[in-house]
Amino acid sequence: MSRLLKKILFFFSSFLLKKEHEKTKINTLKISDDIILNVMDKLSDFENKQGFLKPMTLHKLAKKLKTNPKYLSKIINNHYQKNFSSYINDLRIKYVLKELKTDDSLKTTTVKALAKRIGFGNTESFAKTFKKHTGENPSNYLNSLNHK
Repeated sequence: MSRLLKKILFFFSSFLLKKEHEKTKINTLKISDDIILNVMDKLSDFENKQGFLKPMTLHKLAKKLKTNPKYLSKIINNHYQKNFSSYINDLRIKYVLKELKTDDSLKTTTVKALAKRIGFGNTESFAKTFKKHTGENPSNYLNSLNHK
């Protein structure tokens, strides 16, 4: 068998295995499609209304969305490929980065006040998540905005 044919076969078999794994992953949720769609709609509404700006736990959000925490966690893990904390914190960081571009008053606020404003319980968690997204710590990022 030629090397090219072997590579092509390897590519397709890898592709098919990945697709089969995705099907299995979806089936392991053991949650009805109606419930998944309902929770996904409610999560979309939650995001649009910026509910993530308030302090939030998995149990609090599950109660708000009228579902159970186990289902909510599984749906977030499966559909967003992240855990609940990462899901909420990523939404917060995306929000604050967008706001920093349009709201000049935020550029002069303290890191602690900024963290609190977008729902983080502590500055360290905010700084860690912020750096993960931007590659910079929040104070350096704010300083660079103030010097533009």
